[in-house]
Amino acid sequence: MQIVLTETDLSKLKPSTRADLLAYLFPTLHENPTDNPLDLEWDDVASLTPGQVEEFMAGCSDETKAGLRVIAEHGPTIHASLLAEAGIENYGHFQGRVTKRTRTVTGNKHAFLFTWDDWNSDDNGGVGHYVVTDATYRSLRIFFQLD
Repeated sequence: MQIVLTETDLSKLKPSTRADLLAYLFPTLHENPTDNPLDLEWDDVASLTPGQVEEFMAGCSDETKAGLRVIAEHGPTIHASLLAEAGIENYGHFQGRVTKRTRTVTGNKHAFLFTWDDWNSDDNGGVGHYVVTDATYRSLRIFFQLD
């Protein structure tokens, strides 16, 4: 079976459906960033499609959604202190909830939604950065209708 979609056909699809389709057809566009100035570990960091983000959000608290909106607005790299905009002060709790949900949605018991730098370094002083993949960042922006 062969299906042909023109640019016009694609433009008629919901943004999340279009992004899921393109992520499926062109998976190399959704790999981890090659530019890694913070020297971050990308093993097991998930690249969520818009459909996966919708599923993810269906099982999240309002506070978690608000934290992810901060990442969508200011990301894909944020200083964790920005999560205060969402009322999040306990970063470990937020990270744990997000990690558990990521593993549920992806079916990967080792998956993470984001990576982070060394928060104990002299430069960070106990609070560092969270970084999502470019694909997850785009999917979050689509979910929150920021683009």
